[in-house]
Amino acid sequence: MVKVQQHRGPDAFGTCAPDPHFVASHARLSIVDTSEAGNQPFVKGGHVLVYNGEIYNHRELRPELTRLGATFQGTSDTATLFEALRLLGVETTLRRIRGMFAFAYYDVANRTLYLCRDRLGIKPLHYARRGRALYFSSEVKGIAAVTSIAVDPLRAMFSMASVADDSLNRTAFRNVSQVAPGTFLVCKPNAPLEERRYHEPIDDFDEAYYRELEEMSEEAILERFSSLMSASVESMLMSDARLGAFVSGGIDSSVIALLARRSSTDLPLFTSNVIGPSSEVEDARLLAKTIDCELHESAFTSQDFLGHWAKSTWHYEYPIVRHMNSIPFGLVAALAHATGVKVALTGEGADELFLGYPKLLTRRFDSLARRPVDALMSIYGRVPGLREHLWPDPSAQPDGFINLVLQDYQRQRLRERAMPKLEFLGEEAAKEQHLTLMMLQEGLHSLLHRNDRMGMSGSIEARFPFLDEEVVRFGINLPSKFKIHSTARFHNYKHPFLVDKWIVRTAARRLLPKRLVDKRKNGFPLPGYNAVRIKASFFSGGFVEDIASLSPATLDYIVRTIAPRLVARLAAVDLMGRMFDLGWSVEQANEHVHAHASVVA
Repeated sequence: MVKVQQHRGPDAFGTCAPDPHFVASHARLSIVDTSEAGNQPFVKGGHVLVYNGEIYNHRELRPELTRLGATFQGTSDTATLFEALRLLGVETTLRRIRGMFAFAYYDVANRTLYLCRDRLGIKPLHYARRGRALYFSSEVKGIAAVTSIAVDPLRAMFSMASVADDSLNRTAFRNVSQVAPGTFLVCKPNAPLEERRYHEPIDDFDEAYYRELEEMSEEAILERFSSLMSASVESMLMSDARLGAFVSGGIDSSVIALLARRSSTDLPLFTSNVIGPSSEVEDARLLAKTIDCELHESAFTSQDFLGHWAKSTWHYEYPIVRHMNSIPFGLVAALAHATGVKVALTGEGADELFLGYPKLLTRRFDSLARRPVDALMSIYGRVPGLREHLWPDPSAQPDGFINLVLQDYQRQRLRERAMPKLEFLGEEAAKEQHLTLMMLQEGLHSLLHRNDRMGMSGSIEARFPFLDEEVVRFGINLPSKFKIHSTARFHNYKHPFLVDKWIVRTAARRLLPKRLVDKRKNGFPLPGYNAVRIKASFFSGGFVEDIASLSPATLDYIVRTIAPRLVARLAAVDLMGRMFDLGWSVEQANEHVHAHASVVA
């Protein structure tokens, strides 16, 4: 299990078996206290810990733990976490620590295992039951190394609609689950797994805090935001290994790099130059010049997509559909690793917290845009059954229903829990405030999966200053008037007189060039599957042909008549299935891609 995940931690390896019933192994990426004292597993007094992540407030916790009798093995945050778990207990520790983490903590005397994951699911933790055995691992491939797994054909096929990697507790594999964010499992012999939730984003919403922020002036809000972000970045510079930043030239990563540069004399920047008319490399170069940092560029062409498709899918453990930029992201991580960097700050989380996606702004115009349609629906509604025929309810359609089932009705259940706490705002304001909660649960979880898998593919730990606990609490409670702001000047063709992420852009306006501050969101734009052409032979003898019972004639028809991007998405499902269900190696899959797929200019 450790060997197949050694990309996650190539610096040290350890295994322990404290009793006949439990074995723990760890592959270490040495970042804080790089000496042998930080190697895992940690074992003491009948307790075992294997842990992945960073506890940013671990130094603040040490004096209290010392008073309780703690003796620390070295200066790592692992040592602090271990003593906290021993002396404070699991649930109290989870509520006290700040950071990103996934860990397994075993109480030998009581034969009780705790599997714990951070509040937002930044770090992954998978598990599978097989008879009386329980396997757990950072990646599914670790479990696959010691017991059989199978791709879930339904979830794999529906991943073409970009829903699979949104799930908080499911995977693309049968009977392999994730510990949900903000949750820990209690595992005891001869007993069912017990799931306990210790935190979810709606817990951070506080009416008193909301009203406090609502009454503040814009200047005071900006000061609060700037103070929180500076403190967050400062805490995440905690490292005894070389640290850098991933930048796109966009405002979020630029803000993080600028704040980090204030405290760091050595801050290499890394970006992807996606060759073509949509390249953002000039913006990244402008940032590097502005804050006086060295910029390392990873060039990426359309042909590179095919060359790294298979290996990236192996790391990703889902069909690569939603985040096509996962592939250049992985190459940027490899470049950072080659320069000796182990940690990279990133700008993920700002769009979710402060409403940076255009679709979240344009919803304000939905009622205006729908008026002609609503008028027609009213007229057609007079004819029994006609309105339903012309405008069917998606949730009442079989494919829409299956889609919701595969997502565990996550969005609907969140809304059910959250809206009672927001109802004092009134219906429309509550809906807009709810958007941040929805994005933290859905889109962010998918992005964090991408950043973990593709970062760790190059042995790089990604850190997220926008996702510091206090920044998240601030963003959840911040009234939307400080996120979406009206402007008399043209801002963006998608929302011409509304400014997205107003608070981020306004805070940055004093520090960064106007070109970076006003830049619209891109995020390593790629031609993606629009430029990929798949031959019918791609599917021959493969995963999709098998699960869908497709004949050669049907496959030939699909390739000839269906939009190429959809055929390529189907090929992405097939590629994942060949490696994880049919047992193909990355090398076999890569040869298959080059033999049966091509890229058009």
